[in-house]
Amino acid sequence: MSHSTLIIGHGLSGCVLAMTFYRHHIPFHLTGASHPDEASMVSSGLINPVTGRKYVKSWMIDEYTDAAIDFYGYTESLLGKKYFLPVDIIRFISNEEARLAWEKRLKDPEYHRYISNKRYEALDRTGKSYGVVTGGYKLDVQHWIRDVHKFFTNQGLLTFTDELITSPDVDYDRVIYATGAVGASVSSGLIPNKGEALIVRLPEWNLPGIIKEDVFFVPLGYDDLLWVGSYYEPWSEVSGPTSEGKEMILQAIKKAYSGSMVIVDHLAGVRPTVIDRRPIIGPYPEKADSYLFNGMGTKGTSLAPYWADKLMAYIEKSGILPEIVSPSRF
Repeated sequence: MSHSTLIIGHGLSGCVLAMTFYRHHIPFHLTGASHPDEASMVSSGLINPVTGRKYVKSWMIDEYTDAAIDFYGYTESLLGKKYFLPVDIIRFISNEEARLAWEKRLKDPEYHRYISNKRYEALDRTGKSYGVVTGGYKLDVQHWIRDVHKFFTNQGLLTFTDELITSPDVDYDRVIYATGAVGASVSSGLIPNKGEALIVRLPEWNLPGIIKEDVFFVPLGYDDLLWVGSYYEPWSEVSGPTSEGKEMILQAIKKAYSGSMVIVDHLAGVRPTVIDRRPIIGPYPEKADSYLFNGMGTKGTSLAPYWADKLMAYIEKSGILPEIVSPSRF
C-alpha cells in the first residue's frame, strides 16, 4: 500500500480518520507526537444523546450515533475486541421545570430513542425523581487507541515523532491535519479547553449506570473505578491537573455522595473546542492539497466517525462538505 495521504495526529480523531481510509482501501500514512495534555487519553468516551436542563437532543445525534455504531463495530471486528458498548445515563429531576421538560420529551416521538421511563430498583429506593436517557454509548477510548496504534504499526502505517509536524518534508499527494488542541497554530478558530477528571473508588456508591449530576459519574467496568468529571477551563495557562480543578470536582461529588472516597488518579487533557461548537473540517484555506480535521471538542467519540466518512468522500470527489464545518469560516 503506497502512502499518498499523510494524516498528522494520532489521537482519537486521527485514528478514526486513518481507520476510515483503511476501511475504504485509500492509501495513507499516520503520524503523530504524544503530548502530556492530549485529551484522547483522558476522555470518558461517552456519547450523551440528550443534554441540558431542557433535555434537548445533541446536534445531529441520530446521524452521529448510527455512524458510530457502524464504524466502531467495524473496528471491533478488525481488532478482535469489544470497545463500544450501549449505556443508560440517569438524570435526576430536581424541580418542577425539569419534570415538565422531561414529561414533554417522553411524549415526543422524535425522542423515543433517547427518553425512557425505565426504572431501577436501587434508584427508586433513594426516593429521588429521575429519568433515564437511553441510546447512549461509551467507547473505551484509551484501549481502542492503543490497539489501533499497534495495528497500524504492525502494518507499517504509523510513525511516532518527537514533536508535532506542521510542514512535512516528505512528498505526499495530500496532508490532513488532525492535530487537536496542540495544533491550535494550524487550525484557526480553535479554543484549547482544558478538562480535568478524577478516577475514584466510592465504596458506598450503589447507584447503577452512568449518573449525570453537576458532573458525570462513569463506571469504568473494572476495579470498582469511576471516572468523574469534568471541570473545564478554556485558554488555561497552566498545564496538567490543578488543585482548583480537583476541588471543584470533589465538591460536585459531595453533592451526590456522602460516603468514603479513594482518589486513584487525577487527569487533565486539553480539548480542541470551537466558539460555534461545530467542527473544523475541509480544505485548509490558501494551502493546496491540505485539509483540516479538527474541533471535535468534547464529542469526538460521536463526531469523528461521521465526519471522517464525509471528509474521505469529499477528497475522493464523491461527496460535499457543508459550509457549517468549513475552515474558511475563520
